[in-house]
Amino acid sequence: MTSLECPTCGGRFDLSLSVAVPFCSHRCRQIDLGRWLDEKQTLPVFKDPDEDPPEDPPSWDETDG
Repeated sequence: MTSLECPTCGGRFDLSLSVAVPFCSHRCRQIDLGRWLDEKQTLPVFKDPDEDPPEDPPSWDETDG
């Protein structure tokens, strides 16, 4: 019996009995997906030190119209 900890709820579960590995249940899998889609979980972004910073968009005072 291989036991894992669910990354969503923290509960322990038997790896061979789960249909939603690495989660303990379909519900925890859906909760995790919702967190990604709502951007509550993201991957870290590292800025390239060699990349030029983006230019600031013109303010309303600088544009015609």
